[in-house]
Amino acid sequence: MLRRSFLTSCAAVLTGTGLAQSFAAPDPQKPFADAPLRIAAPLDWFPGRRPEEKLDGVAAWGLPAYEWLWPFGDPDKIRIKSDELGLELSCIAGAGAIASGWMVQPEDHDKTEEMFVARVKLARQLNCKRLVGLTGNTRADIPVEKQTEYVIQCLKRLAPIAEDNDVTIVMEALNPLVDHRGFFLTRTDQTVEILKAVDSPNVKMLFDIYHQQITEGNVIRNFTENIDYIGHFHVADNPGRQEPGTGELNYTNIFNAIKETGYTGFVALECGHSTGNYEDTLRATLKCLS
Repeated sequence: MLRRSFLTSCAAVLTGTGLAQSFAAPDPQKPFADAPLRIAAPLDWFPGRRPEEKLDGVAAWGLPAYEWLWPFGDPDKIRIKSDELGLELSCIAGAGAIASGWMVQPEDHDKTEEMFVARVKLARQLNCKRLVGLTGNTRADIPVEKQTEYVIQCLKRLAPIAEDNDVTIVMEALNPLVDHRGFFLTRTDQTVEILKAVDSPNVKMLFDIYHQQITEGNVIRNFTENIDYIGHFHVADNPGRQEPGTGELNYTNIFNAIKETGYTGFVALECGHSTGNYEDTLRATLKCLS
């Protein structure tokens, strides 16, 4: 995931004619309104000084949702504006980190739960149903099996909170070869094993197509065979982590395969822009959806 540097190059404030041109770009028919998948795009892509202003850009493209892992600002104002526009917040950060400790370390389970409780409160304010879970990095002092046990223990603590608040924890597997060396949760089969042990309908997998292509390949078979355990998708091509159509992945086939599973959740763009322009990224995505 692109977190602390989450597409900051696309978050610059646009003013004057630049702002007018940016809002003029979308098709007046809202091109994503009839897309076969529920596509979400990062809020930071869109122009505006305040989050509420950026929501207009999301709606102009006909997107049903926006992705915003670390929301800031006035949640009440944001919620009012998103409700007016008929938008949802597809996913926010929930519990854990790409760092030492957290779910793999029982001494950190209390703070993991505290973080999750606070994030659930924010998610409910913003009408968000999915929160990312991160295991933390692999420990060198104990076997992998013991670390898996600790992750399961932690998620069993968090699952009732998610169930009571009607939200879903989506555990993200990250690639350890390019972007996140040493991260604990990396494979689809490893993630599903943990989810089966936790046994909660409110704990699922975030299937990041970019990460899983690097870690294990075989992405269509892996997500179709495990679709019941998947609660969210992230999209980027590989190599380069740019928009669909810029790398080795056939996103037309991938999007069609997701659709054929009957999946009804969000498919969120989490990629850079090969042209430096988020509008080109959205158009490239539309081309792969046709």
